[in-house]
Amino acid sequence: MHLIDTERELAEVATQLTGPPPLYLDTEFDSTREGKTLCLLQISQGERVFLVDTLRLGALEPLRPILADPSRVWVLHAGSQDVELLAIRFDLPAPPRVFDTQIAWALTSVEHSVSLSYLKFQLLGVRSGKSHQADDWKRRPLPASQLAYAAADIEELPALHRALDARLSARGRQELVFAASREATWPVREDPEPLAVDDFRNAWQLDVHSQAALRHLIAWYNGLGPRERAHGPDSKTLLSIASRLPENAADLSRIKGVNRRFAAEHGEAFVRGLRRAAAGADTSAFVPIDPPPYATPDDVRLDGWLSLARAEISADLDVAPELAFPGRLMKKLTAHIAATGERARGAEVLQGWRRELLGPAFGAFAARYVE
Repeated sequence: MHLIDTERELAEVATQLTGPPPLYLDTEFDSTREGKTLCLLQISQGERVFLVDTLRLGALEPLRPILADPSRVWVLHAGSQDVELLAIRFDLPAPPRVFDTQIAWALTSVEHSVSLSYLKFQLLGVRSGKSHQADDWKRRPLPASQLAYAAADIEELPALHRALDARLSARGRQELVFAASREATWPVREDPEPLAVDDFRNAWQLDVHSQAALRHLIAWYNGLGPRERAHGPDSKTLLSIASRLPENAADLSRIKGVNRRFAAEHGEAFVRGLRRAAAGADTSAFVPIDPPPYATPDDVRLDGWLSLARAEISADLDVAPELAFPGRLMKKLTAHIAATGERARGAEVLQGWRRELLGPAFGAFAARYVE
């Protein structure tokens, strides 16, 4: 364990970290409402552990070429926050090639989100504690016990990496771990589906004018960019706005879910457009919306079938169901099967590493458990 808190030491460390071996990484940070502050970077190539005092050093430029090298593998445990912090601090141009030990375990067992201490015990027989987990990492100097705790977080990563790589190799999943780790640590934001009247379960309660207002709001919301949506009313609030039909910006600001700054800056124009749409409703062509059912027997059967598929496929493949079939995927499967009427076509929803790992098993399950 070597504490690095001078520019000269950092430059020397950078020369020792060049080469092909994986980088074993961890971070300690301070989290507040304003964001996260990187306080300590633990980095190793498998032998010596370097603790880089990121607060005292400030500039970390000597490490940037090493961390930005797309050929280097980063080995971390539950590394989503670590990768985000390092990507911002070092202005990384592309996502690193990550081997997340938590993800690797979930790809070779049905256990999800296990702790580093648990992995050390299961794979290495090592018992470790978390005595300094909640410590203040901004204080200086850091006591020896706190530094030792930080170093311990990555000292066993090389051995864990080897053990997990062997488990993955035995199952033919050595490349899947990189795709799954990238998904977990460098998520790609999916474009949201456009809103529709059917997305508002209680739209049937609106009269002709409020329904026209809701359709106007839906068209307005679907035309917004991500930044505009972040500052405007939440999508769930649109029904309340259409129901209330506020008369001015002050009325609008009193509706729960409406940002006061948005109401102050855009409220008057927003309300004028809303009320114009409501007033222009064609009452002669109005067709009331019937309330949708909360559930149908077919919904219950499909939900049960998918729950069984999730459990059986995960158990058969020895993969954590939370990783293989996260909630967002279960919703897509439900919607796609309901739309197509064919359960076997649920496999069409699977993408990337899940298509490779789960696709054949899903098809086999659908053939075995027909309606």
